[in-house]
Amino acid sequence: MISRRALSGLLMTLVGPSSVTGNTLTLSHCQGSCANVDLPALGYDTFCRSFFDIATRGKLRAVASGPGIRREMHSLFRERRLYRPSQDEIRVLWRGTADGFSVVKVEFDLECGVPVRGCLGIPDGAFKGLILLGHGMASTPERCFDDADKDYMNALGKQLCQDGYVVWCPYIVQIGNQESQNNIAAMLGSHGVSAHNVSCASIDAGETVCRKLTGASGLNVGVYGVSSGGFLALHLEAATGRMRPTVASGYMRDEKKFLTSSAISKNLGIELAAYIHFANSRAKYTGAELAYLLCPCPLFVEIGSRDAANAIELGRDEKFAEMQSVYTSSAHPRLIDMDVFDGVHEASGRCARPWLYGHLASPAYQGTSRLKNAIAL
Repeated sequence: MISRRALSGLLMTLVGPSSVTGNTLTLSHCQGSCANVDLPALGYDTFCRSFFDIATRGKLRAVASGPGIRREMHSLFRERRLYRPSQDEIRVLWRGTADGFSVVKVEFDLECGVPVRGCLGIPDGAFKGLILLGHGMASTPERCFDDADKDYMNALGKQLCQDGYVVWCPYIVQIGNQESQNNIAAMLGSHGVSAHNVSCASIDAGETVCRKLTGASGLNVGVYGVSSGGFLALHLEAATGRMRPTVASGYMRDEKKFLTSSAISKNLGIELAAYIHFANSRAKYTGAELAYLLCPCPLFVEIGSRDAANAIELGRDEKFAEMQSVYTSSAHPRLIDMDVFDGVHEASGRCARPWLYGHLASPAYQGTSRLKNAIAL
């Protein structure tokens, strides 16, 4: 266990003093539209627009030397590896305390030249493990740790920290709408940089951030993604083959059915299709093809019973059955499960958190995780 005094010393030694300090996590009232409040208030809109300045200064580079990516997903990630955090020091932007944990907001650069911002939640007591948390669109890392005014993330980061886990939650680049993701992805792509790789690499960088900010290494690692973050979590584990216990929350559907549904046909004036729909990769979405790459990664899916984006008519049960069939045929039927809870498009954790904690604490963790080097990439 690392003492609070020792942790404070590590923060000062490794990353220097923070530019802003505080003792509370206080966000403005969002009234159900957190992106409209959080993005300008927290500076994420300016942060995203800075990418275009970085590009015009010639600072983007098609360089990737991080964890290897399976060849089936090379075209989606534009590289054979994830982008690795650069060797520059992590910049602390803000530090605050909450009930039973603290939060440090940091910024660092990926080797491709794209900056990453995110929050590391650190429990007051001993660390039980590390969880990489991917938020969805229209939310922010800060909102994931504050339950005073919840959005659909339901302060999941706070729950995980209070349960004793270090939590890394990076900002998934967008300014609250699909157009922004597509435009940023197109700009990065014109410079040889994959936005999908950037997003997945930002989540995966949590092990590096945790080690540098806390001194802790070798922690058992789980992945928890919500909405579009759930989509990223699935692709991260499928691409790298790390076999880390993974929760995909608010994402399980047939994309072909979604793209021909009334959600699209009745809203032709609103951009709903993402850049990912046009990427050339046979393992784009959930289903049997992705399950073949994931298995035997322990996988738990949670979906709200009234989640219109992942409804039965959009193939929710059908796609899960496809994945479950792959796990069963591979003799791992107990490593995949789904919970349909009473709720809408939101994170729950009711069954997912105990499932995740059980797998992280299980002796089998060392047998199913850390298998990257044993798998042909």
